[in-house]
Amino acid sequence: MKLKKIVSLSLLALALSACGGGGSDSASSVGLSNSEKIFVHNLFLDEYLWNTQVAEQIDYGDYSTRQGLIDGLKVTPPDIWSFTITAQEYENFANQKTAGFGFAYASDFTLSLVRIDAPAYEKLFRGDKLLQVNGEAVTQENISAAASNLNNPTSFKLLRNGSEVTVVVTPSEYSFKVSLGKVIDHNGKKVAYLRYDSFTESSVEEFEAIFTTFKNANVDELVIDMRYNGGGSILTASLLLDNITDAYPEQRQVYLDWNDDLKSNNNTYTFSDLDLQDGNELTMPRVFFLTTSNSASASELVISALTPYLGKSNVITVGEATHGKPVGMTGRTYGENFYFLVNFLVRNNAEETTSFEGIPVTCAAEDDITKRMGDPEEKMFATALYYIDNTSCP
Repeated sequence: MKLKKIVSLSLLALALSACGGGGSDSASSVGLSNSEKIFVHNLFLDEYLWNTQVAEQIDYGDYSTRQGLIDGLKVTPPDIWSFTITAQEYENFANQKTAGFGFAYASDFTLSLVRIDAPAYEKLFRGDKLLQVNGEAVTQENISAAASNLNNPTSFKLLRNGSEVTVVVTPSEYSFKVSLGKVIDHNGKKVAYLRYDSFTESSVEEFEAIFTTFKNANVDELVIDMRYNGGGSILTASLLLDNITDAYPEQRQVYLDWNDDLKSNNNTYTFSDLDLQDGNELTMPRVFFLTTSNSASASELVISALTPYLGKSNVITVGEATHGKPVGMTGRTYGENFYFLVNFLVRNNAEETTSFEGIPVTCAAEDDITKRMGDPEEKMFATALYYIDNTSCP
């Protein structure tokens, strides 16, 4: 698909801290000058969505860290999202680069996610339960310490399918993918499954190739797994929408609604013009989304944008209600620091926003971390397949 001539604004993902690569105020809290505090305060007074509720006078001496300043100025509730990261952290996110092992885990140390192409990929699997790290009982602290000890092999003893096994993984700097697709034959239908973990700018090429495979396979149904997708680039979300359906050229997907003082900044995203379509787009009459409370921001944007066109009954969510982030932010820089403050509401073509309570699910289903994502027997995916067969929830 040819790139749209439209400015990209970002909805930064919620960090999966166990996977590594998330932003933190500790990386950017040293040397916070008064001039930088004034810069941030002015951003709140001018560009912040709830700017009229921000104090015009504050004591800058009360704040010593960047995130602390943001937390002191933001309007909570509803704002739990405004944050700061370094330029390097932002570049790593946009280009899908980080360091460590590349897995996330539940409170009992059962793996819930392994990043695609991370050092742990195809060595550790979702559903593995960690027992020991380098011969010691597993703790959060020794996982973190091992992940930071780059290029030094780590031995994990784990429980896999009822048996104890030992696996060695070497943490390192790495580039990862956020997209994985396949087509399964299910009761006479070809079901396309797309695992999509983040709306990074560099993921477009990944999912373009996957949709070409879907198109060539002439798929009947589409299931998009965004259970851990905390968001990312709106432009990337717009391009994903183009791949899902080519039936609405030039019609509005979403628009960004700024505060009353900056309505001139309002921006619209549309489905691609006919002459920008390159033939790998699908024309799906309905779409299934696998979601959890970690599905946020641009993930919710895609679901919301499709609803006025396909109809609520044909935009089917399976799992649990989404995060509830109907707002987005543009990044502003001061020196080596990025500031992402909530700037606008995201509205679909029916002028609706996602609720701050999230998008409710059509069919409730457990995130079954005992099975890999995309396994037809995993409970969320299995529920979507049941709906395909029966047009109802189990």
